[in-house]
Amino acid sequence: MVAGEAEELSPVEHSERLIKTVQGPKRMVVYQESRHSVGNVPAANLGPFPPILVADWMADRLAGKSFPNEHWFVRSNGQIDKTPI
Repeated sequence: MVAGEAEELSPVEHSERLIKTVQGPKRMVVYQESRHSVGNVPAANLGPFPPILVADWMADRLAGKSFPNEHWFVRSNGQIDKTPI
């Protein structure tokens, strides 16, 4: 799941509650100061670029690669804070 911290259509707390109910591998990436369209903020420009992040994630899943269940918070300086889900 990719979300903006200032998501106006589905507040991030609802997305966090949803991701906790998902069975199986999961990752939630939240971009600081971003809105619903996730982009055009420093976090998306200096951190992982959202479309490439999603494409790489999909390619890895199709290749059968595993990954840790994590919550990523991408800060406006591009730093990623990772915590387990």
